[in-house]
Amino acid sequence: MKSFLIATLVLVTFAAAATERETLRDAHGKVVGTATTDGNKTVYRDASGKITGTATTNGNKTTYRDASGRTTGIATESGNRTTFRDSSGKTTGTATTNGNRTTFREASGASAGSATSNGNRTTYRDAHGSTVGTSTSTGTGSGASQTPPTLNPTSK
Repeated sequence: MKSFLIATLVLVTFAAAATERETLRDAHGKVVGTATTDGNKTVYRDASGKITGTATTNGNKTTYRDASGRTTGIATESGNRTTFRDSSGKTTGTATTNGNRTTFREASGASAGSATSNGNRTTYRDAHGSTVGTSTSTGTGSGASQTPPTLNPTSK
C-alpha cells in the first residue's frame, strides 16, 4: 500500500504544467488533504492545512521531501513508466500509464492499485478494485492528476 501511495505522488507533479490544486478525499468523500502544484514544485497539506511534504520535479526526476526537508524518495519517469525509490535508492514500486489509467505495482511486481481519470476527477482503487478515494483538480494545469486521497509523503 505504501508504494501505491508514494507512486501516485509523482503523477500529480508530472501532470500539472501550471498552478493547480488537487482536493483529496477518502472513500467516504471526506477531505483528507490537498496537493498544490506551481511550476515544478508541489506542496502537500493535510486536512487542517499543515504542510506534510513537497515534491520538486527537474526533467524526468521528482524528489520528495518531508515537512522538515529531508528526502523521502525519488521517482524517475521514462516514457509511460515511472520507477519509485526510497531515500536509500531501493526500488519500492512502479507506475505504468496507458491512456486515462495508471496501474501501480509493488517492487515485487504485485498489484498495488490503480487510478483512473475522467475529466478533472480521478478515482483511486486498491489492488482488489475497491475504491479508496478520489481527487478533483482545479486551476490552470493540464487536468486531473493521479494523487491518491490518502497520500502522505512523509509516511514511513
